[in-house]
Amino acid sequence: MKSSTSSIRRACIALAGAVFIAAGAIAFVAVKTSTSTSHATSTSQAKISMSHFRTLQEALETSLGATRSGEPEGSKKIHNGRAQQLYDDQAYPRKWVEAAQQITAANAAKQIASLAPLLAGPWTALGPNGVAADALVASESTGATVGTIYSGRATAIAVSPSCNPAGCTLFLGAAGGGVWKTTNALAASPTWTQVSDGPSGIPSNGIGSIVFDPSNANTIYVGTGEPNGSSDSEAGVGLYKSTDGGTTWSLVGGSTAGTAPCASNPASFTCPVATGRSIGAIAVDPANANHIFIGTDVARHGSSSVNGGRFTPPGSALIGLYESNDGGATFSPTVILNQDAVNPASPNGSDFFRGGCSDIELYRAGNAPRTETQVYAAFFDYGVFRRSATLESGNSTFKQIFKSAGNGTVANSLASRTEFSLAPITTGPNNGNLRIYVGDAGSGPADFYTVANANVTAATLVSGNNGGWTKRSSSTNGTPGFGSFNYCTGQCSYDMPVFSPPGSPDIVYIGGASQYSELGNRSNGRDVQRSEDAGVNFTDMTADATGTGGQPGIGNHPDQHALATAPGMPNTLFIANDGGLWRVNGDTAGFTDMSGQCSSRPITLAADLIDCQHWLSQVPATITSMNAGLETLQYQSLSVNVNTANDIMGGTQDNGTHASNPTGFNPNNWFVTVFGDGGQSGVNVGNPEIRMHTFFNAPGLSQIEVNFRGTHPNTTSELGWSWIGDPGSLSGENMSFYIPLISDPKVDGTWFFGAQHVWRTQDNGGNQAFLEVNCNEFVAGHGGSIFTGACGDWVPLGKDLSGTSFGKDKAPGQYIVATSRAPSDTSTLWVGLRRGRVFVSSNADKASGAVTFFRIDTSSTPTRFVSGVAVDPSDPNHAFISFSGYNAYAKAAGTATGHVFDVHYDATGHTATWSNIDNNLGDEPVTGIAYDSVTGNLFISTDFAVNVLTPSTATWVPAASGLPPVATYGLTFDSAHRVLYAATHGRSAYTLSVP
Repeated sequence: MKSSTSSIRRACIALAGAVFIAAGAIAFVAVKTSTSTSHATSTSQAKISMSHFRTLQEALETSLGATRSGEPEGSKKIHNGRAQQLYDDQAYPRKWVEAAQQITAANAAKQIASLAPLLAGPWTALGPNGVAADALVASESTGATVGTIYSGRATAIAVSPSCNPAGCTLFLGAAGGGVWKTTNALAASPTWTQVSDGPSGIPSNGIGSIVFDPSNANTIYVGTGEPNGSSDSEAGVGLYKSTDGGTTWSLVGGSTAGTAPCASNPASFTCPVATGRSIGAIAVDPANANHIFIGTDVARHGSSSVNGGRFTPPGSALIGLYESNDGGATFSPTVILNQDAVNPASPNGSDFFRGGCSDIELYRAGNAPRTETQVYAAFFDYGVFRRSATLESGNSTFKQIFKSAGNGTVANSLASRTEFSLAPITTGPNNGNLRIYVGDAGSGPADFYTVANANVTAATLVSGNNGGWTKRSSSTNGTPGFGSFNYCTGQCSYDMPVFSPPGSPDIVYIGGASQYSELGNRSNGRDVQRSEDAGVNFTDMTADATGTGGQPGIGNHPDQHALATAPGMPNTLFIANDGGLWRVNGDTAGFTDMSGQCSSRPITLAADLIDCQHWLSQVPATITSMNAGLETLQYQSLSVNVNTANDIMGGTQDNGTHASNPTGFNPNNWFVTVFGDGGQSGVNVGNPEIRMHTFFNAPGLSQIEVNFRGTHPNTTSELGWSWIGDPGSLSGENMSFYIPLISDPKVDGTWFFGAQHVWRTQDNGGNQAFLEVNCNEFVAGHGGSIFTGACGDWVPLGKDLSGTSFGKDKAPGQYIVATSRAPSDTSTLWVGLRRGRVFVSSNADKASGAVTFFRIDTSSTPTRFVSGVAVDPSDPNHAFISFSGYNAYAKAAGTATGHVFDVHYDATGHTATWSNIDNNLGDEPVTGIAYDSVTGNLFISTDFAVNVLTPSTATWVPAASGLPPVATYGLTFDSAHRVLYAATHGRSAYTLSVP
């Protein structure tokens, strides 16, 4: 999922013509399982051109309505992702999670957190603190030929106004990892400190915007919640402020006060300003530090104590521009435009981004005492608005100065966005002019505009359909304007930053999605582009010149969200994207002419050659990955090799499936074993060199791969992934966004995954020799059988568990979401479905047609998402089962309550005894579960913590100290080595030694 805005470029103080920038950062997570390039990497083997595989994959996705968690909702492929599913599962049977339920859950978590932990612990950060990708893996999704380091997606940047080569402070906002600080942002290897944890920290990990107070460099504001236009953008908990350089933080009270117009009843000014929303932009008046603006936006489901989600909760305020004149004690609605209303009957609420404010910039034409502070703000689907009494003959109302192609319509709410950057001219014959750069998209490709001097009336600028603006982009290939045309492809609501460095009005940067079809051809991807002639021509900033043989070297990660420069260094560009933070070193290392490479690329059209020669005429000499030390990766799950300690795999959003290196394990030697949007993974019990992983999945698309060569940081292993997803993909069955994939804990070669049926393979997905020759994604010429039905030998077991043969209750939207095999035998399999059905099979090792399942849930058990099943290793008919969702909604719907159950199955009578063991848990959705049969301790994860229940007590307590306040999406218990692993969604992986 992705998106972007112009991120927090930075707040700066200048004299005449100063511009004060405070844009939010929007971010998603993208899933790029391959590239379109056919060039050879710098490794000893050539990677396959991924265009064939992607074409097949995307064709199937489009025809079946598939979705990706790593893509913006503006993309045609994104309709409802993993985060949306999670939110639906928590809210069911209602369409939204109300504030009261979120607060109840948060309070319950606080009460448990106040109790003494069971284990001495503490939890230990396992990393990765930035994950390494070698040249081969990096080339899977970029034009790079040199290895690099990635971290989790970054959404906001704030560079200190006093930054200089001797010392440069920079704050970074991460999608799920909170706020990070470095004091040496210009160093070859910056050092990082997490500054938003702790009792005086910020109780939200989702960050949307960061700015310095322009009058005090020790004062920093952070807007919580991601305004990214993605289904996993976390809603926020208001605006926070630090007055000691980021050491401690406090809530700016007016940002959560109930003084805003309610979305459900705009006449009622009783809703919290930003609670349940995201703050995508902040601006502080340089002439009055008590004068503050915030822009609020639609956000997605929340982890921790936030309130929000794909379905906007009742009680949320209208989104837009809010203003405070008392230092944030109160905020008043200043610009509220028509916006989408929630339609609870639709699959996703149908309330998209229209009316959200993603960028705010302030401008003062000098420092005279009565000089006004002009306010500029961008709104999704509407364009740019301005307040200037000076330019409007005393009229101090906001007026539209640029009209978006979206035109404010409901039809364009999903895709339309406008981003801008002010570029005041302070020298030369045009001194005093205010240039503005604008990127805009409606329902079609993005265009790029400029105005040479915006110091005119709004009517002059917008009349005649933006008649005062000059359109710089052109759809004609081979012309200067083609570089900025369609620069954010089909996901502009996710990633389209525009940024002009203060003091350098002729320079402008634009960022967006990667142009995958151009990799190895006419460009290096054009993820980030730079112009030094006021937006007329652009060159490609995506990859540097450090590759061998004239090839591009280090490449940025796709999907850009925020851009900023160091003061007085307009060519030193900081880039926040789905892979963390990067720096273009243009002021120190300069730029390189790589246009000579164009003649050796497979370019056939003369216009493409013209483009290539220009776009590569100035590429960065060097790009620095700033990701080492950032513990911000968003894990979906972790799996372990029980034969070897610390041999771990884990899938992340948009940063691949990772593996640790147990021969020299530490938090910094993980590596990316395959790129893309990683989900589940596993290790074959009989031969740990045989491993599987999944990408995102959707109805009719089971993206599963097998590797018979282990997960090692070498070419042999990395080229070993073979596609085995044909049977599930061609079945047409519904399935979870990340399908539940497990390896059998006892039987060599046996694996299971869940859709409407349970599917099984008993030989690791098929014959190794056949799969590697015919179903391999990466080796040229070895993928010809993908989607023919030959790749993978999974078979469905027994009946369709979502069908009416097992009853008509708990059926809507059913598919399998949890599978667990008993480790004490070879035949018992427990299965949970999305709306609360639970099954047990005692003969899951028999021929597929002979396998039988018995349904054991009843009307007295929850009609909600089964979030986990932990089978007792000493008794195959005993398990613990967890549920997501809220008891409050279950009561309202007349269905059963409960979050955690102790379940005993009678294999003779095919019934079960369910015992609710919620005890003091409160109304908290449970996201994962793990059981230690040696001690009898039961562990659960929530949006707030990991807790434990001992067999001798009835009180849940914290498992141990040391885990940040972050959502944990999954728990994995390695009983052989007595270790519990937590897959956090924003703080990488954590581990706890269990006595």
